Amino acid sequence: MQDTTKNDSSKWLALSVVFIGTFMSTLDTSIVNIAISKMMAVFGVSLDDVKWILTAYTLTLGAIVPITGYIGDLLGYKKLFLAALVIFTGGSLLCGIAWSNTAMIVFRIIQALGGGMIMPVGMTIVMQLFSPEERGTAVGFYGVAAMAAPAIGPTLGGYIIQYMDW
Repeated sequence: MQDTTKNDSSKWLALSVVFIGTFMSTLDTSIVNIAISKMMAVFGVSLDDVKWILTAYTLTLGAIVPITGYIGDLLGYKKLFLAALVIFTGGSLLCGIAWSNTAMIVFRIIQALGGGMIMPVGMTIVMQLFSPEERGTAVGFYGVAAMAAPAIGPTLGGYIIQYMDW
């Protein structure tokens, strides 16, 4: 476990990075829902086929979370968090260029592998960096990311679908 006496600015900077990562990975659980009909049209597939884009992300999140602590203990939580961000971002970029429903499903799985590690590793980092007296505030900020993102996702997804092209 890391020293909880790190200087305040580095702790809060780390929390802001964890906040952004958590927000983005949680946002992806709801942002795609609004794009279902657009993806059906673009990929020329049925609703049942497109549902796998949503399901693959959620199933992968559920599968990766339980083993994340073990991986973090092996590699270190900072390294794992950075790797998770890279995997999530790479998967997100690939989703943006997906040429078929199958490609989108595969890219969402990649995205979820990173996204599924971000939340538990982020919480571990917060707990390691902040003293018991500061944890309530830090966890409160962390919680805002986890709770606000699903609410913002459909609105943001709708905006992107309306004003941007695939």
